[in-house]
Amino acid sequence: MHGRQTNLLKLLIADDHPVVLLGIKAILQDVPGMKLVGAADSSTTLFSTLECEPVDVVLTDYAMPGGAFGDGMVMLERVRARFPKVKLIVLTVLTNPALLSKIVQLQVDGLLNKSGDLKEIPLALQRVAAGFKYFSRSLAAVLAAQSSAPDVDKIALLSKKELEVLRMFLGGMSVQAIALHLRRSSKTISNQKRMGMLKLACANNAELFLWHSQVGLTEIAAGKYAAEEK
Repeated sequence: MHGRQTNLLKLLIADDHPVVLLGIKAILQDVPGMKLVGAADSSTTLFSTLECEPVDVVLTDYAMPGGAFGDGMVMLERVRARFPKVKLIVLTVLTNPALLSKIVQLQVDGLLNKSGDLKEIPLALQRVAAGFKYFSRSLAAVLAAQSSAPDVDKIALLSKKELEVLRMFLGGMSVQAIALHLRRSSKTISNQKRMGMLKLACANNAELFLWHSQVGLTEIAAGKYAAEEK
């Protein structure tokens, strides 16, 4: 693809599953007017590419753990802050209404259901390139029905650190292990866990795990969308 490259839509795709990346590349082969400038498998390679290549659109998976710049909301916020002119389309398998709502609040340009048909990607790119937003119909329906699940609103009461601690605890880590991992004292971690549970109206660990089973707290990455820390 040489010649009039300045007229091409410069696209960077990111996913930590090689099979998914290959599938997206195969779909994009038949899309005219576009140049694939990179395929990242982590936030590390995502941002290294953005730093050295001109990019018009980023199509990225939401969950790509292990990168130097995190994943989820933290990663998306960094893209928005450092590259505000780049169009951002997010792929996710999650259907948590609170999470989807917070992604939308970041002013993303597209939100696609990764569990759906990846052939939807060319249409999303076309719409976003034309200046519109594009949401998968299934995810748009979840967002529209958010009012039917008021308990998820409690997540917004959590500070970034409280959310981070609760996610790790629900993921199987002890208070001591979390303290070691985050380089905070066990007392600090215990207090952040206690305050987070209080905000979620969970009186004990059993209620916390029950609440998580209904809402899916560990699906939500820690980020600035949580209540501002005082």
